[in-house]
Amino acid sequence: MIKYIFIAFFVSSVAKASDVFNMTFLGTGTPRPNIEKLGPSLLIQNQNQQILIDIGRGTSLRLSQIGNDYSNIKEIYISHFHFDHIIGLADFWLTSNLWQKKLDTFVYGPTGVNAFCNNIMETYRMDLKYRYKNKKYSKLICSSFKNKKSTYDDEKISIHSFTNDHGHIDNSYGFKIKFKGKNIVYSGDTTISENVINNAKDADILIHEIFASSKKIIKNNKKLREVASTHTTIDQMISVLKQTNPKLTILTHALLFGVNENDVLKVIKENYNGNVIFAKDLMSIDIGKEINIFNLDVMNGK
Repeated sequence: MIKYIFIAFFVSSVAKASDVFNMTFLGTGTPRPNIEKLGPSLLIQNQNQQILIDIGRGTSLRLSQIGNDYSNIKEIYISHFHFDHIIGLADFWLTSNLWQKKLDTFVYGPTGVNAFCNNIMETYRMDLKYRYKNKKYSKLICSSFKNKKSTYDDEKISIHSFTNDHGHIDNSYGFKIKFKGKNIVYSGDTTISENVINNAKDADILIHEIFASSKKIIKNNKKLREVASTHTTIDQMISVLKQTNPKLTILTHALLFGVNENDVLKVIKENYNGNVIFAKDLMSIDIGKEINIFNLDVMNGK
């Protein structure tokens, strides 16, 4: 059962019940600046286990909004190296040290993530020198998915990476999130992908990107047609849904040109009978025996 709970604001730094875990959409946007849709980032948590998937523009601001002090965020998973998914990492790391985060943060991502992290730490070397003369600050410990040992403990949230199809990106990934028999799939940026479909069949929740444009705009814009070829169109999304049949689908990272979210949902619902909604920044979901959704309209002031 899926329940939509509309409240003014909901703060959940830690899910209370051991058999329930929580997801909070910190950012649901794209590279285009939008104060209501900050960069892609998803916070997953159960008790003291907290994980970030992607860390886009404004992630630290959203964490502050929900009262999260970063101290329990020990792992960050990066889907790919487009800047809108990673630009918040330096901010998170530097701010967490100001807030005296004691433990290192483990960052997992595509091949090259170790060099990326090293470059961040080198970029801010002077700041670290001025602030931490004793060199006591938490580090970014980074490794690629190829070097990460895959383990599964039903009592803990587990993240499993799989490649998707993001066109010109060689190393692009989606994720399967598992906890006590529940399966959540995060597509990452991708066009229609067999790996996404295979992992998402009968999932409890499918979190998927979407691209849509008016016919006039896309006809007159070659660059936009190139963008569309690396993302998931409405027709492709309908095909994915019919093949996977998740209990709930949440659309995010919505690249919309000349159309709005209601236009997209109307077309999908004319061709697919399942539950489909758009993610909103700060939307929070408890997942257990049932799915409870909070703050669906918080950013709209409803």
